[in-house]
Amino acid sequence: MDRFLLQRLTLPRAETTEPLLYVRSNGDVVLGDGTARLTAGAEISFDTSFGVFAAGRWKRLSVVGALQVTVNAHGSGRIELVGVKSRVSSRIPGLAGIAGRERVVASAGISPSGKTTLDVPEFLKSATSTYFIRVSAEQTDVVVIGGEWSTTTAPPREVRLSLSITTFNRQDYVKPTVAKVLQLVESLDSLRDHLRILVVDNASNITFDAAPDAPLTVVANPNLGGAGGFARGIIYLRDEGWSTHVLLMDDDITLEPEALVRTFALFTYARDPKLCIHGAMLSEEQAWMQFEAGSKYRWRSLYPLRAIGREEDLRERRLALHDAHEKKFAYTAWWYTAFPITITRDNPLPIFVRGDDVGFGLMHTGRHSVTLNGVIVWHADFGLKNNPSSLYYEKRNFAIVDTLVFDNHHWWHLARRFIALCFRNLFSMRYASVEYMIKGVRAYLDGPMALMATDHSALHDELRKVIEEKPGSLSSELAAVPITKPRPKAIRLIGFALAVPLLGGYILPKVLRRDSLKTAPIDSRAVGLATRYNRILYRHDRLPEGFLVQRDSKRFFALLREVAVVTKDIAVNYKRLKREYRAAYPTLVSDESWHARFNRN
Repeated sequence: MDRFLLQRLTLPRAETTEPLLYVRSNGDVVLGDGTARLTAGAEISFDTSFGVFAAGRWKRLSVVGALQVTVNAHGSGRIELVGVKSRVSSRIPGLAGIAGRERVVASAGISPSGKTTLDVPEFLKSATSTYFIRVSAEQTDVVVIGGEWSTTTAPPREVRLSLSITTFNRQDYVKPTVAKVLQLVESLDSLRDHLRILVVDNASNITFDAAPDAPLTVVANPNLGGAGGFARGIIYLRDEGWSTHVLLMDDDITLEPEALVRTFALFTYARDPKLCIHGAMLSEEQAWMQFEAGSKYRWRSLYPLRAIGREEDLRERRLALHDAHEKKFAYTAWWYTAFPITITRDNPLPIFVRGDDVGFGLMHTGRHSVTLNGVIVWHADFGLKNNPSSLYYEKRNFAIVDTLVFDNHHWWHLARRFIALCFRNLFSMRYASVEYMIKGVRAYLDGPMALMATDHSALHDELRKVIEEKPGSLSSELAAVPITKPRPKAIRLIGFALAVPLLGGYILPKVLRRDSLKTAPIDSRAVGLATRYNRILYRHDRLPEGFLVQRDSKRFFALLREVAVVTKDIAVNYKRLKREYRAAYPTLVSDESWHARFNRN
């Protein structure tokens, strides 16, 4: 009977920075490049975030009806298949369903053939929600070189998956990613002839050292941002007609190749033909820390993006074993989002850098999206990417998205967010941020015809010239400034409240303000500190990166007047703009308008 691969048992590789995401060890265990050597008495277990088989999720989302696990190992030892049944724990608030009962449901000695297969008993009938493998060495050393979870259930559909990677001068990231994917496709029968790579090169300068017959295509594209690159990729793949599913992937991530194996398998067996899969993002600096596993979008809030699973430590065993039911997303980010190519004929909105994936997710993919353990990428801290130019895109683009998506969004919602965020930045001496937020909202107020006529490549080149409030390497002098210890939350709230009547400290006599340098987190708005001090160093808490700001009363009051003028313009023009943006939407996202942009540059 044929077996079909669902996911692999993977061991840490040479480049792995956090082995506890893959395997746990007890006793004398030496981890090599994808191998583990156990001396007699030692054991390893795959009760980890990447190692477990999330049976509960697979049962709910797929038609898989049988499950086996094969372990590739040599030596004298034993392999145990452990099942975990989640149960509600009322003693620990907030951890309902995390505690569970574990028991060995199957075991066998290591086969002389080097491949030991265990059948999961009564996979569908069992209440077991999570499975993992444990390998122990007995009389002699044991060498483990991975394994796989598979099924004898026949695939209900054929999947042909195309990766679409948009890049702009990120060769150091993209080339290793493409090399890893090509190696994976060549090594696995299940992916060979079923997975291709499309690289949309917005810089038109990348080359790859790949075989002539490799499943790799490079398309040159003008620098139209992520939305332009992904629109080019979607249109190309739709016209080509080969792909059943598309995976959009950023160019500045580090990919876990196993993510592709699991994505492909879940698409193949999915109950819902519209199922979309989102890859969680982990921190590149702290490889165990999850940044986001899907996100909600609170359009009435000042900060609408609400990440799910923020700062979870994926090394924790309780998280690995917990049968977490699928959470509803609003959207999925384009560092790793996969969907059926037929889910929509719409292309992304031409709103670059920020919010392009939000709009596409809210309208098309978000409500169908799920995550799966081991489907992840690593990404650099977003605090180092934020700067005034990104705030331009954020204010323009989120205003457009809210206008298009939410019927009950009104001018006062937009005005409230604009005023509140401008004041927070003004009161924390981040003047350039306010200037670019004003520019972004004015671009929104210019309407959809101006958006369609924009030369986005030239605009982006102009916006990137900003040097103020842009994170960069600190001088040795600034890097040596002690990090200010955060005050208790209650005191910070008092400082924030006092900033309003004191107008951010600008009406205080100079003698009451201090010139000594204080620090604040790079992604914060230090309103309380800025009321009392004339200079603030916004810096990263782990890296010598940041920027310095200082008080400028003339600039403050000039910007305050501009905020008032733009707020009036929002109130006067919003209703008309909502009609115009909605009427223009089909044109904005059409193949024809995107081809015009491709050819214009």
